[in-house]
Amino acid sequence: MGLLQRLKHDLKAGMATLRLGTAQVANRALEETELLRIRLEIRKLDQQLGELHRDVGERAVNLREGGEPVERVLYDGEIGRLVKEIQELKEARGKLEAEIVEVRSEV
Repeated sequence: MGLLQRLKHDLKAGMATLRLGTAQVANRALEETELLRIRLEIRKLDQQLGELHRDVGERAVNLREGGEPVERVLYDGEIGRLVKEIQELKEARGKLEAEIVEVRSEV
């Protein structure tokens, strides 16, 4: 009877270990999925930032080539709007980077 009880105990312990391992793998997969989602969002923001930087540069060059004085270029309303968008996207990117740190610290 002792052997049968020992086998039963070992089987229960093995199943508990298996469940724990499965739960850990599932949690890790969820964390990696979340990190991937955040990285994708950061990549999209980086693309938008690149486009906005290009737009600012094109606007500034066009104004300057059009004979506008440097002061007018610096205080152009369109350039100001684009710079504001850039700042907002950088803030959003910073928040996403903080999320990555948070997800990694939960591990």
